[in-house]
Amino acid sequence: MTYYRLAFWRQELKNYPPRDFLPVTNIYTGADITLGSRELTLGDTQYRARSIIGRGTIVIDAAPKAQPQTPLYAIKLSFPSAGRASEASLLWLASKTAKQKRHFHWVKKHLPGLKFWMDIGLVSGQDDFPQGRIKAFLDEHCPRFGYEERVLRVLVQDKLYPLTDLRVEAQYAQVFCDVLQAHRWLYDHARILHRDISIHNIMFRKDGDEIFGVLNDLDLSSPLTNRPSATSKHRTGTRPFMAHQLQHPTKKVTPLYRHDLESLFYVMLCLTCRYTLDGHEIRSAPYEDWYTAPDHIVSGLKRNIVTDPDPLDPPVTSGFSGFKQILVDIKQLLWAAHLAEGNAFADPERFDKETAGGAITYKKFLNILKQFDGKELTVRYSDPEPLPGTPFDETTEEENRKMMKATMGQWLDDDSTQGQS
Repeated sequence: MTYYRLAFWRQELKNYPPRDFLPVTNIYTGADITLGSRELTLGDTQYRARSIIGRGTIVIDAAPKAQPQTPLYAIKLSFPSAGRASEASLLWLASKTAKQKRHFHWVKKHLPGLKFWMDIGLVSGQDDFPQGRIKAFLDEHCPRFGYEERVLRVLVQDKLYPLTDLRVEAQYAQVFCDVLQAHRWLYDHARILHRDISIHNIMFRKDGDEIFGVLNDLDLSSPLTNRPSATSKHRTGTRPFMAHQLQHPTKKVTPLYRHDLESLFYVMLCLTCRYTLDGHEIRSAPYEDWYTAPDHIVSGLKRNIVTDPDPLDPPVTSGFSGFKQILVDIKQLLWAAHLAEGNAFADPERFDKETAGGAITYKKFLNILKQFDGKELTVRYSDPEPLPGTPFDETTEEENRKMMKATMGQWLDDDSTQGQS
């Protein structure tokens, strides 16, 4: 049995390109799993991390056992550091905040729908647990690495669709516009900074004939508090899309709101220059080094774009020609931010780091994105709070923690759970 399973995995890895996150049928497909009060049937694997050191994330489609052909959910299993704020707690906080005011209700369409969550502690020193052996090895041989204790986190949310499943250019534009608005709303009202904007974390949900862009994967996000929180000792983000300053191998830079905007620019740049409109990635496409080169090389390549005074000439594919001017205009915002930072040395105390002295703001970014092909896209959040805003209200943190603990292992759309919430 072990031999055939090993042969299966070898064949799958051979046939599975490292950056193509297409559904893969594997040994989990068709298996049943009981979570809380419900029994689900597992479907295709949508994502599997391939790093030995890390969260080991795997995302699998799931359906109610009574309707195994209708995948309604995505089950996410991961091993993040135990000290990091759980993704479920951030999603729960965002959902709770969205329900507080009627004019916030729009954002629920643009956030993952949390259905179930559970944290499972790992026994320290357990001999047969790989993460424990990795920690013991690194603590002995690489004590400065500081490998963090892990916890198994199980999260179930609504099934979403990958960005590259879209086939209409205007729908891509609306999804990016939606995600920009949801991202800023999270920052303003839930006091959450995403910190990992990537092509795989921008998804969409279908509601009849309508498409809604969704900002997914908050497990690297951070609540904005007045005190430092326990978090990963390593930089967060996805290499091709990280802001160039955050990717520098030696300089430590605090993640800012505008860094996420820069990441969104890189997502649009890589999507429109590396993919066809039908979602196929072009091999040997532009910006290949962003995916393969060391961090200091990638950071330098991005810096060359941001600091170049000449207009950008993005090599967009034919299906994404409508994005060319958008990319040109956003690059000019990044160039203006670079100039503003360079001039800030004269009076650093009065310089607004969040917006680079007002050079790159939400409204400027939105004004570029909301016009597409001569038409104005849907805008639901045109008047954000001024930056920097007030931190997350820590007086409610303990209350939120208690309510989250009370819902662990329960389905959040059950009547009893709704009453507690």
